[in-house]
Amino acid sequence: MDNADFLIRFSSPRLGYGSVVLDNSELLEIPQGVSVVLGPNGAGKSTLGLVMEKGRYAYGNRLEFARPDMKVRMLTFTDIHSFTGIDVVSHEQRLESTVNDFVPTVAELVGQLASDGEWLRLCESFALRDVMDKRINYLSSGELRKLLVVNALRSRPDLLVLDNPYIGLDSASRLELDAALRSLPARGTSVVMLLCDPADIPAYAVAVLPMAGRTLLPLVTDRAAIDALRSQTPVCEEIDASQLPLRPEADGDDYEVAFSITDGHVSYGDRRIISGLDWTVRRGERWALTGPNGSGKSLLLSMICGDHPQAYANCITLFDRRRGSGESIWEIKDRIGYVCPEMQLYFRSPLSVVDVVAQGLRSALNRYARITDSERSEALAWLRLMAISHLKDQTFDRLSSGEQRMVLLARAFIRQPRLLILDEPLHGLDAPAKQRIRRLTDLLTGRNSTSLIFVSHYPHEIPSGVNHIKTLIKR
Repeated sequence: MDNADFLIRFSSPRLGYGSVVLDNSELLEIPQGVSVVLGPNGAGKSTLGLVMEKGRYAYGNRLEFARPDMKVRMLTFTDIHSFTGIDVVSHEQRLESTVNDFVPTVAELVGQLASDGEWLRLCESFALRDVMDKRINYLSSGELRKLLVVNALRSRPDLLVLDNPYIGLDSASRLELDAALRSLPARGTSVVMLLCDPADIPAYAVAVLPMAGRTLLPLVTDRAAIDALRSQTPVCEEIDASQLPLRPEADGDDYEVAFSITDGHVSYGDRRIISGLDWTVRRGERWALTGPNGSGKSLLLSMICGDHPQAYANCITLFDRRRGSGESIWEIKDRIGYVCPEMQLYFRSPLSVVDVVAQGLRSALNRYARITDSERSEALAWLRLMAISHLKDQTFDRLSSGEQRMVLLARAFIRQPRLLILDEPLHGLDAPAKQRIRRLTDLLTGRNSTSLIFVSHYPHEIPSGVNHIKTLIKR
């Protein structure tokens, strides 16, 4: 790229973007190659990424680049409609036929790029061989992540800033991403990865810039010191079941089967995503749902929750009752706690964090009435359990991505549902938060005999109480 021995030099003691100000009293710099900015949720990593991409001349920032005309591109796992321009107001609406009429397939979106040699080479390196006929809103989170990275690399930036690039990727896709990123510096593109879990630091990173409390800490370049960071053991305070708020009594607890599907199938045109699926989740059973990107895990869960239009073309039973036998979709949702990546992408609320969590106590049709003092008190108890009570008065849109995920999990936990569905719930969480969520999941489901479906690509992320595994195969 240049003969300079640095990539970016932060020359001002304060760095800001929007309403967030970072402390840079050490006047740090980032070297060329692949570097990592590491810090817990809310440390200010994404703000630093925005400073590098858009804030070099704003907010009083002073940045020096290896070359003045450097092109910087930051990639975050944001709404898929940054591609399409189509807007929806909830994660359920993305699956409605009225929306799908206007959402392009990948091939329609990329147009002539579909036959461009560089585009095809990048797609092949990320195993994106069978997504061209899919509508954008039906891509799995992993497929979407890979498509976003390919699209960013096509513009040949001098610096690519990736905010938590591994989220949503299965093991094979992660290896593909690592191979691609490792090769970029030799082609003139440096990489800065914004990570919240030290275990994600890649072996080929040449430097780590730690952050905490919106402060840039001294740069780490020694290989042994980087390895020590990667092997850090997270510290999380002990939690036991006595700390959980008591589950309220409810009608309709007399059931044996929380969910079952017989000869399940989902198709897009001529392509069958799920075929011949038989699965039963009984009351109190705790399952892990696994499978590669694009195998249909999230689609299956959307059928359970009633959000997928093909749910009614399948033989599905929920709480001993056959779907399509006169039940209300709201009855189904009131007995299920559900968190998925798409929910976070689409979630919007002007309320404070404590009121967002308190809404989880309400039935779906009564969610927006005024929050009572007792509901707010219970929400505060869950915020304390999840170590995010300091966020109680903030609004959802002012939180970091990891903080948003913790709030949505608290909103699902407070319901203490009969069936808890967590679709890759540890996305973007720092190591102590991951440990806390696994522990709370075990305690809640164990005490209440709650049925659990927990989706993850990585065995070490699965709660210890899980004792059944269902694996989907990509077709």
